[in-house]
Amino acid sequence: MAAEILIINGHDWSSLVQRKGYGWTRNDLDSDQTKRPKNGVMRRDKIGTKRKLAFTTMPAPRETLAKLDDDLSATFFDATFLDLHGTMTRTFYCTSFETSLAETADGHEDWESATFSIIER
Repeated sequence: MAAEILIINGHDWSSLVQRKGYGWTRNDLDSDQTKRPKNGVMRRDKIGTKRKLAFTTMPAPRETLAKLDDDLSATFFDATFLDLHGTMTRTFYCTSFETSLAETADGHEDWESATFSIIER
């Protein structure tokens, strides 16, 4: 199984992700009760853990990247991905998507690699 797994709302984008074009981050969420008092010993009130996944795609035609951008533009979406703990499906959102036009020829547009991150809801 490829390390680069990305399925969003049933659309399999895995083959578009560059080899080694995937990064994984775990972020803990603490309440406002987490503090370091005068004695310096941390008092922590952890309320949850969320994932942030970063992707880089291969260059692709405009139509392909536009469909991916449509999937990522939903307020929230379900995504299946490879986690350190196995394949998982969670709900995410995406706040930015970046790519550049590479060239146009005979009405066909080729775009550079796209980059984006998705953040667990």
